[in-house]
Amino acid sequence: MSKSAFTEQVDGFSLIELMIAVFILTVGLMSTAQLLIMTMKLDMLSRSKTTATLTAQNELERLADLYRRNPEAKELTVGTHQADELIEIQNPLTRKVLSRYKITWSVGNIPDPRSGIDIPGLIISVRATPMSEENVEYPHSFPNKVITLNAVIVSE
Repeated sequence: MSKSAFTEQVDGFSLIELMIAVFILTVGLMSTAQLLIMTMKLDMLSRSKTTATLTAQNELERLADLYRRNPEAKELTVGTHQADELIEIQNPLTRKVLSRYKITWSVGNIPDPRSGIDIPGLIISVRATPMSEENVEYPHSFPNKVITLNAVIVSE
């Protein structure tokens, strides 16, 4: 063997180049994993907010219907009220509870800036609060997105 065969430069990757490439790949994969986790959390939040909104809207419609049938009902007296039971949203196939909400509402008279004039009707504010399996409000802010809907209900 001649001495020149050992001194020739061979094209390829050095150990440092390989370590840098692996580091860049690792950072990219970790970023992708965090993005997927955040996407799943946002999907859960979106589902929770949607079902909370629908739950509050259903309660608001129930109260409006009650007002049309019986404006003197105890559930429509001025003040704050709460549903007797939690509302549970279930998967229709497995019957697994996906979400549960505490429903509260406050009822008030319609204010009028003119003195001595009463406007027939009510202002109702319905609140849907997500509850945990132990029937307590979530202590963390991410899943605890309370939805409040307001409406003015007047007689026809």
